[in-house]
Amino acid sequence: MGLRRRSRYAFAACLLGANAPDIDVFAPRFFQVEGIEFHRGPLHAVFAWPILAALIVGLLWAIDRIKPRGASTLEFRPGPLFVATLLAVMSHPFLDWLTTYAIAIFAPVSWRWYSGNAIFIIDWVYWVLMITGIAWSSRRWRHHLPKPGRPAQVAGVIMLAYIAFNLGESARIEQRAAEILRQRGIEPTLIVAGPPPIAFWERNIQWRSDHLWGSGDFDLERGLTIDSVAEPLRLDDPALAEAIRTQPHIKAYMVWSRMPVVIRKDGHSYLIDQRFYGPLRSRLIPGAVRHWFRGQPFLVPLDKQ
Repeated sequence: MGLRRRSRYAFAACLLGANAPDIDVFAPRFFQVEGIEFHRGPLHAVFAWPILAALIVGLLWAIDRIKPRGASTLEFRPGPLFVATLLAVMSHPFLDWLTTYAIAIFAPVSWRWYSGNAIFIIDWVYWVLMITGIAWSSRRWRHHLPKPGRPAQVAGVIMLAYIAFNLGESARIEQRAAEILRQRGIEPTLIVAGPPPIAFWERNIQWRSDHLWGSGDFDLERGLTIDSVAEPLRLDDPALAEAIRTQPHIKAYMVWSRMPVVIRKDGHSYLIDQRFYGPLRSRLIPGAVRHWFRGQPFLVPLDKQ
């Protein structure tokens, strides 16, 4: 899209910046933190963005001092390079925020988690747009055609429009789901309407109130459906309180989880985040895949078995 022409090492800066927040996956190896709590926390938060960008620019500045420049080498321009790097760093939490997994955007000041609920974690539309835009622009560069970055720029604009559409769709469906629940006498505290794999126009819906939780779905054929069955959150389960007190990973899970519920199964208590519990409903997902996920509910045991 043209950022690499702003300074020497701008391309490297964009690559490093776009991936930098995920170095938090290594934090548990060196610090006493739990991965599920720390990942998408402080290093994805607003306070870390300029710091990460500055560190990357500093690293590339040091390399620039060491590595000889050729006759056609671009000038090292720290200001424009910092701007390009900061944009790259910001792109990472922005794309993470669009999923249902969420990020703690103000950590460590606040551990509230935010999500746009607009894009599935692996989105095929992203891949089509990026591959097409980059490949087309690369071809124009190789053939020295005018405005070679234009295809990548157009792909970027289309991607932003696609993101905006999905954000609006999720917000609309969540608002309508809240209206239906209120008609049933239930005041929701959180509703998440996230797209399933493949079918970005559909939504898996999870809702919760102060005491209950339930689910639903939306597709173009049947519209919005909120299941009539609701279950208790069971967050007052003594096994959960004991596990939080004695098991650090359970305490960390509760920091991360936006929608924790306790499930009773075969006489035992399990902790689960309801966003990742239940069947995949989309009929576009192969039956074998839906069956496999139905048998892999990601339950976290709370008591001795």
